[in-house]
Amino acid sequence: MSLRDKVQTGADALARKSMDAAAKGQAKVEAMQAKRRGDALLHDLGAAVYLEHQSGRTTETSRALLAELDQHAAEHGLDTSPDVTRPAASSGS
Repeated sequence: MSLRDKVQTGADALARKSMDAAAKGQAKVEAMQAKRRGDALLHDLGAAVYLEHQSGRTTETSRALLAELDQHAAEHGLDTSPDVTRPAASSGS
């Protein structure tokens, strides 16, 4: 195998590794964006529900957010781990 062939083989291997790393990086970015979107939807829903409880009436905003959240969860999953759903401990004790 000539030096030129060795260099070409090395360059091809490096290109494959670079493409694999880029694909993995892109997948990670997309997963992070989906998680942020889910977190934002949960936040917005929580704010809407809070405002409903304050005013004593149901709003179309909450219904729309629930529908959007259901669609997002079906496509990407949703992080509803206990640290997200459990109320913060009171610091007044």
